[in-house]
Amino acid sequence: MLRLHRLSSIVFAWLLLASLALAEEKKPAIGQFPFWTLPKREFADQLTPGLNAALLLSPEQITQLHGARRETIDSEELKSKVRKDPSLSDAERETMRQMTHEAHVKLRARVSNILTDDQRSLIEQINAAYVEVSKTAVEEFRDRMVSAKGNQQLQESLRRELSEHTDARFKYRLESLLTPNQNAAWQSAAAQEREAASRPKK
Repeated sequence: MLRLHRLSSIVFAWLLLASLALAEEKKPAIGQFPFWTLPKREFADQLTPGLNAALLLSPEQITQLHGARRETIDSEELKSKVRKDPSLSDAERETMRQMTHEAHVKLRARVSNILTDDQRSLIEQINAAYVEVSKTAVEEFRDRMVSAKGNQQLQESLRRELSEHTDARFKYRLESLLTPNQNAAWQSAAAQEREAASRPKK
Protein backbone atom coordinates (compact mmCIF):
# COMPACT_ATOMS: atom_id res chain seq x y z
CA MET A 1 0.00 0.00 0.00
CA LEU A 2 2.83 2.39 0.90
CA ARG A 3 4.58 1.62 -2.38
CA LEU A 4 1.35 2.29 -4.29
CA HIS A 5 0.95 5.61 -2.46
CA ARG A 6 4.49 6.63 -3.38
CA LEU A 7 3.89 5.65 -6.99
CA SER A 8 0.70 7.72 -7.06
CA SER A 9 2.60 10.70 -5.63
CA ILE A 10 5.30 10.39 -8.29
CA VAL A 11 2.72 10.15 -11.08
CA PHE A 12 0.86 13.17 -9.70
CA ALA A 13 4.07 15.18 -9.47
CA TRP A 14 5.01 14.24 -13.04
CA LEU A 15 1.57 15.23 -14.35
CA LEU A 16 1.78 18.54 -12.48
CA LEU A 17 5.19 19.35 -13.97
CA ALA A 18 3.99 18.34 -17.44
CA SER A 19 0.93 20.58 -17.14
CA LEU A 20 3.07 23.50 -15.95
CA ALA A 21 5.46 23.02 -18.87
CA LEU A 22 2.53 22.89 -21.30
CA ALA A 23 1.08 26.07 -19.79
CA GLU A 24 4.45 27.77 -20.17
CA GLU A 25 4.60 26.74 -23.84
CA LYS A 26 1.13 28.16 -24.46
CA LYS A 27 1.93 31.44 -22.71
CA PRO A 28 1.67 34.22 -25.31
CA ALA A 29 4.96 35.81 -26.35
CA ILE A 30 5.36 39.47 -27.25
CA GLY A 31 8.09 38.89 -29.85
CA GLN A 32 9.28 41.83 -31.92
CA PHE A 33 6.58 44.28 -30.88
CA PRO A 34 7.48 47.89 -31.85
CA PHE A 35 7.40 49.65 -28.48
CA TRP A 36 10.46 51.71 -29.24
CA THR A 37 11.07 55.01 -31.00
CA LEU A 38 14.10 56.17 -32.97
CA PRO A 39 14.86 59.42 -34.78
CA LYS A 40 12.64 59.51 -37.90
CA ARG A 41 11.09 56.16 -36.88
CA GLU A 42 7.90 56.35 -34.86
CA PHE A 43 7.79 52.59 -34.34
CA ALA A 44 10.95 50.50 -34.02
CA ASP A 45 11.54 46.88 -33.08
CA GLN A 46 13.70 45.91 -30.12
CA LEU A 47 16.79 48.07 -29.73
CA THR A 48 18.69 44.99 -28.58
CA PRO A 49 17.67 41.30 -28.41
CA GLY A 50 15.29 40.37 -25.59
CA LEU A 51 14.50 43.97 -24.64
CA ASN A 52 10.71 43.59 -24.79
CA ALA A 53 10.87 41.02 -22.00
CA ALA A 54 12.19 43.70 -19.64
CA LEU A 55 8.71 45.25 -19.58
CA LEU A 56 7.47 42.20 -17.65
CA LEU A 57 4.19 42.16 -19.57
CA SER A 58 1.35 39.99 -18.30
CA PRO A 59 -0.22 37.37 -20.62
CA GLU A 60 -3.36 39.53 -20.74
CA GLN A 61 -1.36 42.55 -21.84
CA ILE A 62 0.43 40.55 -24.53
CA THR A 63 -2.87 39.29 -25.93
CA GLN A 64 -4.31 42.82 -25.95
CA LEU A 65 -1.19 44.26 -27.61
CA HIS A 66 -1.25 41.71 -30.43
CA GLY A 67 -4.95 42.44 -30.93
CA ALA A 68 -4.27 46.18 -31.10
CA ARG A 69 -1.60 45.65 -33.73
CA ARG A 70 -3.84 43.40 -35.85
CA GLU A 71 -6.57 46.04 -35.77
CA THR A 72 -4.31 48.98 -36.71
CA ILE A 73 -0.99 48.79 -38.58
CA ASP A 74 -1.46 45.10 -39.52
CA SER A 75 -5.14 45.33 -40.42
CA GLU A 76 -6.30 43.68 -43.63
CA GLU A 77 -7.93 46.95 -44.70
CA LEU A 78 -4.64 48.82 -44.47
CA LYS A 79 -2.65 46.04 -46.13
CA SER A 80 -5.08 45.91 -49.04
CA LYS A 81 -4.82 49.65 -49.67
CA VAL A 82 -1.24 50.47 -48.77
CA ARG A 83 0.86 48.80 -51.44
CA LYS A 84 3.74 49.73 -53.69
CA ASP A 85 2.36 50.54 -57.12
CA PRO A 86 4.36 52.76 -59.49
CA SER A 87 1.18 53.73 -61.34
CA LEU A 88 -0.34 55.48 -58.32
CA SER A 89 -0.74 59.21 -58.46
CA ASP A 90 0.88 61.55 -55.94
CA ALA A 91 -2.53 62.18 -54.39
CA GLU A 92 -3.13 58.43 -53.95
CA ARG A 93 0.30 57.97 -52.39
CA GLU A 94 -0.39 60.83 -50.00
CA THR A 95 -3.71 59.23 -49.02
CA MET A 96 -1.92 55.97 -48.26
CA ARG A 97 0.74 57.75 -46.21
CA GLN A 98 -2.01 59.45 -44.23
CA MET A 99 -3.80 56.15 -43.62
CA THR A 100 -0.56 54.57 -42.41
CA HIS A 101 0.14 57.52 -40.12
CA GLU A 102 -3.36 57.34 -38.63
CA ALA A 103 -2.96 53.60 -38.01
CA HIS A 104 0.29 54.27 -36.16
CA VAL A 105 -1.34 56.99 -34.07
CA LYS A 106 -4.18 54.62 -33.14
CA LEU A 107 -1.74 51.87 -32.22
CA ARG A 108 0.30 54.23 -30.05
CA ALA A 109 -2.86 55.25 -28.17
CA ARG A 110 -3.98 51.62 -27.73
CA VAL A 111 -0.54 50.58 -26.49
CA SER A 112 -0.43 53.47 -24.02
CA ASN A 113 -3.78 52.40 -22.55
CA ILE A 114 -2.67 48.78 -22.21
CA LEU A 115 0.66 49.48 -20.49
CA THR A 116 1.04 50.55 -16.88
CA ASP A 117 2.54 53.89 -15.85
CA ASP A 118 5.78 52.16 -14.85
CA GLN A 119 6.03 50.36 -18.20
CA ARG A 120 5.44 53.57 -20.15
CA SER A 121 8.04 55.38 -18.05
CA LEU A 122 10.58 52.61 -18.63
CA ILE A 123 10.07 52.77 -22.39
CA GLU A 124 10.68 56.53 -22.35
CA GLN A 125 13.84 56.13 -20.26
CA ILE A 126 15.21 53.38 -22.51
CA ASN A 127 14.42 55.34 -25.68
CA ALA A 128 16.21 58.39 -24.29
CA ALA A 129 19.21 56.31 -23.19
CA TYR A 130 19.53 54.74 -26.63
CA VAL A 131 19.43 58.11 -28.40
CA GLU A 132 22.02 59.54 -26.02
CA VAL A 133 24.36 56.56 -26.37
CA SER A 134 23.99 56.59 -30.18
CA LYS A 135 24.77 60.29 -30.48
CA THR A 136 27.82 59.98 -28.25
CA ALA A 137 29.13 57.00 -30.22
CA VAL A 138 28.68 58.77 -33.56
CA GLU A 139 30.61 61.78 -32.25
CA GLU A 140 33.43 59.51 -31.08
CA PHE A 141 33.66 57.88 -34.52
CA ARG A 142 33.13 61.05 -36.59
CA ASP A 143 36.80 61.85 -37.29
CA ARG A 144 37.61 58.24 -38.18
CA MET A 145 34.64 58.04 -40.54
CA VAL A 146 35.67 61.28 -42.24
CA SER A 147 39.22 60.01 -42.65
CA ALA A 148 37.90 56.80 -44.20
CA LYS A 149 35.90 58.65 -46.86
CA GLY A 150 36.50 57.06 -50.24
CA ASN A 151 37.60 53.74 -48.70
CA GLN A 152 34.45 51.64 -48.84
CA GLN A 153 35.99 48.62 -47.11
CA LEU A 154 37.29 50.72 -44.21
CA GLN A 155 33.98 52.56 -43.91
CA GLU A 156 32.09 49.28 -43.72
CA SER A 157 34.48 48.03 -41.03
CA LEU A 158 34.03 51.26 -39.04
CA ARG A 159 30.24 51.01 -39.32
CA ARG A 160 30.35 47.50 -37.85
CA GLU A 161 32.66 48.69 -35.08
CA LEU A 162 30.36 51.64 -34.38
CA SER A 163 27.33 49.35 -34.19
CA GLU A 164 29.09 46.98 -31.77
CA HIS A 165 30.36 49.89 -29.69
CA THR A 166 26.88 51.43 -29.50
CA ASP A 167 25.29 48.11 -28.56
CA ALA A 168 27.83 47.50 -25.78
CA ARG A 169 27.36 50.99 -24.33
CA PHE A 170 23.58 50.66 -24.54
CA LYS A 171 23.57 47.31 -22.73
CA TYR A 172 25.71 48.84 -19.99
CA ARG A 173 23.18 51.66 -19.59
CA LEU A 174 20.31 49.18 -19.57
CA GLU A 175 21.75 47.31 -16.61
CA SER A 176 21.57 50.50 -14.54
CA LEU A 177 18.01 51.29 -15.66
CA LEU A 178 16.47 47.88 -15.04
CA THR A 179 15.50 46.23 -11.77
CA PRO A 180 16.99 42.77 -11.02
CA ASN A 181 13.78 41.07 -12.22
CA GLN A 182 13.66 43.15 -15.41
CA ASN A 183 17.34 42.50 -16.04
CA ALA A 184 16.91 38.75 -15.57
CA ALA A 185 13.92 38.69 -17.95
CA TRP A 186 15.87 40.65 -20.58
CA GLN A 187 18.98 38.45 -20.35
CA SER A 188 16.94 35.25 -20.49
CA ALA A 189 14.92 36.41 -23.52
CA ALA A 190 18.10 37.63 -25.26
CA ALA A 191 19.74 34.23 -24.81
CA GLN A 192 16.66 32.47 -26.20
CA GLU A 193 16.47 34.80 -29.21
CA ARG A 194 20.17 34.37 -29.98
CA GLU A 195 19.81 30.59 -29.71
CA ALA A 196 16.77 30.62 -32.00
CA ALA A 197 18.58 32.83 -34.52
CA SER A 198 21.54 30.43 -34.62
CA ARG A 199 19.37 27.46 -35.65
CA PRO A 200 19.36 26.63 -39.36
CA LYS A 201 16.24 27.96 -41.01
CA LYS A 202 13.94 25.31 -42.44
